[in-house]
Amino acid sequence: MDDLAARRCAAVLGIPVRGTLGIVLIAKQRGKITMARPVIENLRSSGMYLSDRVINQALALVGE
Repeated sequence: MDDLAARRCAAVLGIPVRGTLGIVLIAKQRGKITMARPVIENLRSSGMYLSDRVINQALALVGE
Protein backbone atom coordinates (compact mmCIF):
# COMPACT_ATOMS: atom_id res chain seq x y z
CA MET A 1 0.00 0.00 0.00
CA ASP A 2 1.23 3.47 -0.80
CA ASP A 3 2.34 5.07 2.49
CA LEU A 4 1.00 8.52 1.65
CA ALA A 5 -2.39 7.11 0.65
CA ALA A 6 -2.54 5.08 3.87
CA ARG A 7 -1.67 8.13 5.98
CA ARG A 8 -4.33 10.23 4.26
CA CYS A 9 -6.93 7.52 4.73
CA ALA A 10 -6.03 7.23 8.43
CA ALA A 11 -6.29 11.00 8.85
CA VAL A 12 -9.75 11.05 7.28
CA LEU A 13 -10.85 8.23 9.61
CA GLY A 14 -9.26 9.86 12.66
CA ILE A 15 -6.80 7.00 13.15
CA PRO A 16 -3.48 8.02 14.74
CA VAL A 17 -0.44 7.35 12.56
CA ARG A 18 2.99 6.31 13.80
CA GLY A 19 6.03 5.93 11.63
CA THR A 20 8.76 3.34 11.94
CA LEU A 21 10.89 5.56 14.14
CA GLY A 22 7.94 6.21 16.44
CA ILE A 23 7.35 2.48 16.83
CA VAL A 24 11.00 1.97 17.81
CA LEU A 25 10.72 4.70 20.45
CA ILE A 26 7.52 3.22 21.87
CA ALA A 27 9.17 -0.21 22.03
CA LYS A 28 12.04 1.31 24.02
CA GLN A 29 9.69 3.17 26.37
CA ARG A 30 7.67 0.00 27.02
CA GLY A 31 10.75 -2.09 27.67
CA LYS A 32 10.33 -4.30 24.60
CA ILE A 33 13.86 -3.40 23.49
CA THR A 34 16.72 -2.35 25.74
CA MET A 35 18.23 0.19 23.37
CA ALA A 36 16.79 2.12 20.44
CA ARG A 37 20.11 3.20 18.91
CA PRO A 38 21.10 -0.21 17.44
CA VAL A 39 17.65 -0.64 15.91
CA ILE A 40 17.75 2.84 14.40
CA GLU A 41 21.27 2.29 13.08
CA ASN A 42 20.12 -0.98 11.51
CA LEU A 43 17.20 0.79 9.82
CA ARG A 44 19.56 3.44 8.51
CA SER A 45 22.10 0.93 7.21
CA SER A 46 19.26 -0.94 5.50
CA GLY A 47 18.44 2.14 3.45
CA MET A 48 15.97 4.13 5.54
CA TYR A 49 16.84 7.81 5.32
CA LEU A 50 17.13 9.39 8.76
CA SER A 51 19.09 12.59 9.30
CA ASP A 52 21.53 12.87 12.18
CA ARG A 53 19.34 15.59 13.67
CA VAL A 54 16.23 13.39 13.64
CA ILE A 55 18.12 10.46 15.13
CA ASN A 56 19.61 12.59 17.89
CA GLN A 57 16.23 14.10 18.76
CA ALA A 58 14.57 10.68 18.81
CA LEU A 59 17.26 9.16 21.02
CA ALA A 60 17.07 12.11 23.40
CA LEU A 61 13.37 11.43 23.86
CA VAL A 62 14.16 7.95 25.21
CA GLY A 63 17.24 8.96 27.20
CA GLU A 64 19.91 7.64 24.87
